[in-house]
Amino acid sequence: MLVSVEWLNNNLKDVKVVEIGYNPQINYYEGHIPGAVLINWRDFLDDNSRDFASPGKLSKVLGNAGINNDDLIVLYSEMNNRYAFYVYWILKAYGHSNLAILNGGIYKWLKEGYPIESDGIVVNKKSEYKARKPDWSSRILVWELLSKLKEFVLIDSRSKEEYNGLTTAPPEHKCEQTQMSGHIPGAKNIPWTILLNEDETMKSRDELERIFSWLSKEDKIVVYCRTGARASVAWYALKEVLGFKLVRLYDGSWVEYGNMVGVPVEKSVSDRF
Repeated sequence: MLVSVEWLNNNLKDVKVVEIGYNPQINYYEGHIPGAVLINWRDFLDDNSRDFASPGKLSKVLGNAGINNDDLIVLYSEMNNRYAFYVYWILKAYGHSNLAILNGGIYKWLKEGYPIESDGIVVNKKSEYKARKPDWSSRILVWELLSKLKEFVLIDSRSKEEYNGLTTAPPEHKCEQTQMSGHIPGAKNIPWTILLNEDETMKSRDELERIFSWLSKEDKIVVYCRTGARASVAWYALKEVLGFKLVRLYDGSWVEYGNMVGVPVEKSVSDRF
């Protein structure tokens, strides 16, 4: 669920607030929501492979943050909240259903004049978190995607420039290139930013329904971007807000697909946005 900054301010003592850091050395220490613990988004990944953390590692990460299995976790992050959505998707797979995302994130919190802390990292008493074996029904790997490509409705959540093959990464990730530019054949371009308002809150249900009015509830939908984070915003909008049942995230996304040999690639102007 999405919670407002007003709601969070009134319920800070009853929830576990987690800032998902992408560049925590700059952002978290400059100011964070009172009581928020910091977890780097990379802590949710496997240490040795391009995959997600084991249940054992995830249990340690959340336990070290003082989080219990029954806690309501409220997530927020920098960069338009994209990593909050990504970690929401991950934690849902690992069975933590008591989850919320701060609508608008730290940007909205500051815009509305709520207080922040900047006196170091918050350290909670450690807990004994028990992560279950993940259910990856909301995920798709490239092998299945390629073998059933025509069965899926593909949504590319990247910018128009990335989709059309003019660049392989957004400006903040220029160091991370791929061998190929373009998009997966048949994918429709719905840039993730059009799902958000100027204050970084998610658009209303009515607005999202208009954006995705061309979809059917029976469609098998796959969303992707470059690394999975931006596409997780589209996954949330479709699955959690609009109630589409058959939505999966291709988290390998373009950093995987754009470096593969022998896969089909298109470079064409989007017919959506």
